[in-house]
Parts: sequence; C-alpha cells; structure tokens
Amino acid sequence: MGIILIILILVFAIIGIPIAFSLGISSLVTIIAEGYPLVVVPQKLFGGIDSFPLLAIPFFILSGELMNGGGLNKRIIRVANAFLGDIPGSLPIITIVASAFFAAISGSAVATVAAIGGITIPAMIKQGYPDHYAAGVASSASIVGPIIPPSITLIVYGSSLQLSISSLFLASAVPGIFMTFAFILIAVYQARKNNYPREGKVSFAEKVAAVKDGFWALMMPVIILGGIFSGTFTPTEAAVVSVVYAFIIGLFVYKGFTFKDLPKILGEAAVSASTIMLILATSKILAWVITVINLPTMVANAILGITDNAFLILMLINIILLIVGCLMEANAAVIILIPILVPIVTQLGMSPITFGVLMTVNLCLGLLTPPVGICLLLGSQMAGSKFEKAVISMLPYFAVGLITLMLTTFVPAITLWLPGLM
Repeated sequence: MGIILIILILVFAIIGIPIAFSLGISSLVTIIAEGYPLVVVPQKLFGGIDSFPLLAIPFFILSGELMNGGGLNKRIIRVANAFLGDIPGSLPIITIVASAFFAAISGSAVATVAAIGGITIPAMIKQGYPDHYAAGVASSASIVGPIIPPSITLIVYGSSLQLSISSLFLASAVPGIFMTFAFILIAVYQARKNNYPREGKVSFAEKVAAVKDGFWALMMPVIILGGIFSGTFTPTEAAVVSVVYAFIIGLFVYKGFTFKDLPKILGEAAVSASTIMLILATSKILAWVITVINLPTMVANAILGITDNAFLILMLINIILLIVGCLMEANAAVIILIPILVPIVTQLGMSPITFGVLMTVNLCLGLLTPPVGICLLLGSQMAGSKFEKAVISMLPYFAVGLITLMLTTFVPAITLWLPGLM
C-alpha cells in the first residue's frame, strides 16, 4: 500500500493536479483501501492547521503584502542602491540584499521573487543585463527567504515536532547569511567578467536622504528579529507585530496605500495563505496515513539495509530531499517526510534542529530546479526569458546552495553554536 501511495502522489504531481488535492486524494484512496473510518479525514484536516505556531504563516504573508503595497520594498531597494550602486554588478547585488531584507519579514521564497524581482528584474533588463541572467539572479536570491529567519518552512517543521521555533530561526541564520554573502561575491565576479553595467556613485547627501526615507522600512526586520531573539515575543506574536507595523508605516508614514486598497491586499494575502494552509491540512492526513501503514519503518529499514555508514546515509537522505524538492511544495514535503526521516537522522546522532535547517536548505534548492522550480519559473516569466537559459544562469548560485547544504549536513556547529550561545 505504501508503494501504491507513493506512485499515486507522483502520478498526480506529474499530470499537474494541485499538490493539496494530490495529497488529499492519495490519502483518501489509502484510507478506503485499508478500511479506516472516514471520520479520520475531517479530524486530520482540521488538526493539521489547528496550531498556534502556524498562525504565524498568514500573518507573515499579510505583512509581506502590506510591505509591497506600502512602498517599504522600494525604499529598501533605494537604500541598497545608495550604498552598493557603484560596485560592479550593482543591480544584482541590490536584488540579493533587498531579497534578504524582505525575506526577514515574509519568510517565503515565492513572495520574495514576486515582490523584489518584480521591481529589480525590469530594472536590470533596462540597464542592459541579459533577461535570463536577471531571472537567474532574482530567483536564486529569493530562496534565502525560507532560510533567513523568520521562515515559514521552519515554522511548519518546528510545530510538527514541538521544537523551539526561535532555536530553529537562530540555527538557520548562519547558513542564510553565508548564502547571501556568497551570492554577492558571485554577482561581483560575473559583473567584472562580463563587464556588466553599474549604477554609478551616489553622493553622501543622497545616501543620507535614502537612509532617512527608508529608515522605517529598515527598522522592520530589526524590530521583528530583535523581538524574537530577545524573547520579547514569540514568532507568532512577531508575525502579528509585523502586520501592525507594516500597516501603520505603509498607510500613515509612506502613504503607499489607502483604506480603499485594503480589500485587494487582504484578498491577495488570503489566497496565498489559504493555499499554504490547505496544503498543510491535506499533508497532515497523508502524514497520518504514512505512519499507520508503517511506511517510516519500512523506508528506514530499506535505507539502513543499504549501508550503515553515517556519511552515505546522510548523502542518500540529501539526494532524496533534493528530488522531493523538485516535485513537491516544501511545506507539504516537510510534514510528510518528518515521520520517515527524523527517526533515521536522530539514530545517527544528528540534532532535530540541524535536520530542520538541512531540510529547509534542501527543499529551497528544489524551488530552482526543474521540473517544478516555481521560483525560477516565476522569475523567467517576469523577465520574458527562456526557462532553459535561466536555468544556466542560476547554476552558480545553485552550487553555493549545495555547498551550504554540505556544510549544514556535516558541520553541526554551523547550526548549533548560535542557539547554544543564546
């Protein structure tokens, strides 16, 4: 039955059925075939999203929409341009830095490429960058969204295992910052090699004006992350604070939207949030089915039957996650794979905190890789670029992601020293 379940999920995904329905239908078929009572379905659907930590997801998404509508993103980009505009490859670097700042609020890669890439991709193309390069940079920069805290994927992981989400956020900070700086170095190297244009020097007065104008936008990640890590409020409370802050600054300070625009902003946030929550609900049913048919034990025995070498097992798990990330939405994959893989890695001595970051980095890389590669697909569409050319432009950044993944996997101190210090 476990094999049939996996085949059903893969077939549904390949033929294009939305992932939430793919998971739900596959689970329902298995429940009926195994003779379990159908009352389990609504119980698990509701139970899958009846969680206080998961409330952070719709609030962070709404906060991102308010930032975009309120003009906070444009001001972050202006500040980045003021200080980085005279560096070779300034616009790609600005895209990377702005994506990191926006990621520190939204926690979503797709939201990041839409919000930041929507501004910087046309600007790069207008300045003379190849369209496929603009798509590759903006899409690659967006994947730091679920890695740099706060992260929706880590919220899902932590709430499923009852782990400290603040500890997970601290654990993911170093890999996320490492990727951001490595991306910047790649952008500078490519700009010098290909003689890409730069924005030009900005006077000190213009820098001061940019910082003054963007001060309230720059303070947002400081308040949110500072509040979480200082223990002033929980990640869920931080999400609510981010909504209130973005609303006040966007409406009354920057005046980027009016009360008339709120229904549209709320509607877009509701669609994005409900899509994720539906996936989480149906994936919770699947996670229950996987557990009751004893699939985790069978998979664990199969993996451990291949080898008892910890290095090879971890490499095999990474390969499995990379493949899953190419095919499935990250948050659903986390819930489905937790009962299968966490017992294996804990048996090998890996901390669940480290494994949460490992899963997140792994599944984020899947956002760039075919056949799904939703972030790269969205970026190439916005740039009007051929998808296959955007894939080639993305590869150097993908290589950095793989290096980060290997460091996370085999150097536990990278993820554990900061939570231990705090």
